[in-house]
Amino acid sequence: MGRADRISGIFWLVFALFVCIESYRLGLGTLHKPGPGFLFFWTSIVLSIMSLVILFRAWTEKKTGEAKASIFGKQNTLKILLVLISVFLYALFMERLGFILVTLLLFVFLLGVIEKKRWFFTVFVSVVVTAISYLIFEIWLRSQLPKGFLEFLRF
Repeated sequence: MGRADRISGIFWLVFALFVCIESYRLGLGTLHKPGPGFLFFWTSIVLSIMSLVILFRAWTEKKTGEAKASIFGKQNTLKILLVLISVFLYALFMERLGFILVTLLLFVFLLGVIEKKRWFFTVFVSVVVTAISYLIFEIWLRSQLPKGFLEFLRF
């Protein structure tokens, strides 16, 4: 971490503070009746905390003589490209195949192919994440997720 992290940390902190102030002006509402600025306000709070963490680490970390590997190395660039393509396909096939199947396939791909985790772990985590996401969005928040051709599996 160095000068670039300090500059980006300051930029994102200023941006988060700007969004926080403007979203507060829009009105926050309450937890059960959120106003137009509610989501933006709390998102900017999280962003400002992350910016402060980056700034703190950038100023307190001792400088080392060895250069760190770039995240844009040949292998990492391929991973980034594959993740972007998979998220694009996730959005593309969501309506046709449905939330449950597409989310499960996305996490199997990300954990099994991209991160090369063991298949038992990959399938277990994918099923748990899909189930929890479904429970949060469909059951708790009552949002209408795309059903796809697996509509008969819905609770």
